[in-house]
Amino acid sequence: MSTAEKIVLLNQNGRDAFTHGRYEDALYYLGMAADRARLAGTPLQEADIRNTIGLVFRDLGNPAQAEIHFKLALALIVKKAGDDAPLYSVVTANLKNLREAARM
Repeated sequence: MSTAEKIVLLNQNGRDAFTHGRYEDALYYLGMAADRARLAGTPLQEADIRNTIGLVFRDLGNPAQAEIHFKLALALIVKKAGDDAPLYSVVTANLKNLREAARM
């Protein structure tokens, strides 16, 4: 199995765990996927994974950690593809929603 295939499998396992409320498993798989994506030099893939990690932390009630991952995802996106990349608007919306929820 190639590195790219491993990253995809870990990301899928993490998303599946997140969808089913298994947050610790989700963070485990997504963390491994993000690390491998970083080492493989695939910043947009890492950004997508970091966005999902942010969503997990948001659902766990940890907005500070969620914000860290959303901001890291945005930095990776801007550096590689600019702020007109489709993923940029997705992560920006997640960060905005997180901040709005914190004000309530």
